[in-house]
Amino acid sequence: MLEDTYSRLQSMLDDSMVESLDAIRLVDEYREYWRPEVVNIILLAESHVFTTLEDMDISFETPLQGYPTQYAKFVYCLAYGERTLTADPRHPPRDGTPQFWKIFYSCANNVDNLHDFSPMLSKTPFEQRLQNKISLLTDLKRMGVWLLDTSIAALYHGGKKPAKLSEALECSWKSYTLNVVRTSKPKHVICVGKEVGRIASGDLRRDMPNSFTVLPQPNARLSTERHMDAFRTYYRVCSEHCVS
Repeated sequence: MLEDTYSRLQSMLDDSMVESLDAIRLVDEYREYWRPEVVNIILLAESHVFTTLEDMDISFETPLQGYPTQYAKFVYCLAYGERTLTADPRHPPRDGTPQFWKIFYSCANNVDNLHDFSPMLSKTPFEQRLQNKISLLTDLKRMGVWLLDTSIAALYHGGKKPAKLSEALECSWKSYTLNVVRTSKPKHVICVGKEVGRIASGDLRRDMPNSFTVLPQPNARLSTERHMDAFRTYYRVCSEHCVS
């Protein structure tokens, strides 16, 4: 199904926006590494960021047994946003998605203000920050919280998004991701962004009425208080449906 969906996306996107199948498989390895045995909450986002074959040549080591060692522009890859971990001059100059670390942190912690996110962010020294990230991902896996992207392929390359973004999301959702959600049997799905909610809500409403929530993108142009309300919603939903 992954390969079939990839072929459909290839015919839909411009050549410059088509990521390699190897990159998609690598991202899937990261996703499967952090997949909980029992999925209670799915965080349904749009997509990871375009990862080139050159990016994948960058390697790193972690204390995690069986963890992939190739760099990918995906939040589940600990090297994404952590240049010190790769110590490689080819490491992209600007990378990482701190906004998704805020979402992850909010799933496990009831935050009061933006300062609460500091253990995941750059002001915390690298060694401690890396351990904090590993501990948080381990906690989320134990809780049953899992990040899944609507699109199997990256839809953002060099800060650009494809002209057929909505069509690509819908194709990937119908061809692949919806089946992953159904077979995972989560208690609740949180759609990260209105576009994801628009694409997925019809099927989610049929499959699991009253068991999904749509929240804004973490980089949406909203007031700090509205973003804080969203972060508190992550915590509330996860607290209701996850193991303690």
